[in-house]
Amino acid sequence: MPKMLITVNISKGFKTWTDMARSLEDEAGANGAKIIWAGTNPDESSVFLMMDVPDPEFMQTFGLRPDIKKAREDAGADVSSTTVITPIGDYWLG
Repeated sequence: MPKMLITVNISKGFKTWTDMARSLEDEAGANGAKIIWAGTNPDESSVFLMMDVPDPEFMQTFGLRPDIKKAREDAGADVSSTTVITPIGDYWLG
């Protein structure tokens, strides 16, 4: 399963974004995806996350689905700013 490092701009803070992400965990998991790690910059205007995804197109097929897109936008995510920074080959969490 590919791992991706992704960023997205947010406007309602990290807690609002994480509440939304947690609410979508079961559905994302049923579609083969899982957030491994998420963090924010100090002013909580961007989220950075590492995800296991079933394929590189997942952000288009799942992330832009109308109901998912609405949930993301309602939580302050600027969906159009979603950017795959890089695929991840291996990682270590200390």
